[in-house]
Amino acid sequence: MKKNIALIGIVLGSLFWTQCSPPDDDYINWNTIELKVKNALKIENKENYTVGDTLFFELNFSRYLPEDGQTTDLDVYETSGVNKFTYGFGMLKYSSFSDSYQGVSINEKYLLSEKGSVNYASQVFTILNPDTNIYESRIGIILVEEGEYQLDFSYLTLYSDYNPDKPSVGIEHIISEDLPLLLNFRVSK
Repeated sequence: MKKNIALIGIVLGSLFWTQCSPPDDDYINWNTIELKVKNALKIENKENYTVGDTLFFELNFSRYLPEDGQTTDLDVYETSGVNKFTYGFGMLKYSSFSDSYQGVSINEKYLLSEKGSVNYASQVFTILNPDTNIYESRIGIILVEEGEYQLDFSYLTLYSDYNPDKPSVGIEHIISEDLPLLLNFRVSK
């Protein structure tokens, strides 16, 4: 009798464990497709601005991108199943105290989005325009303080939103040597 009770306990415990344990790795889609896009970032580059001016930058890329080792372009939308990609930028201001540039947080009310969207964490979302098959973003920063600044795109990689049924897509942005990763500018009254 004790053996039967122990055997029932083991069977019930096994059933409980398999029903309550986390899913195995096959359940979660860990696939990521890595692509590259070149010179998709455009910055309205001026060296001097006045308080109240707006600095604009945009990043646009095709829904169809070349994939290493393939003869036809990859349909990014069809592959990822998402209509937006995320990327970030940094805003730095020169500090005489540290004799270096320091990161600046930008309040949402000073960020404009003519295309795509942006949030307080300086995350930009390019959104697929179905009429042109282009992922688009055009963002403005209203400059409200005097100083020397840098706009930093040194680590520009785009990521697709999460879709559990499709692979993720990461897009590395490649910039030609003649285009800056850091834009230096001054804001005055």
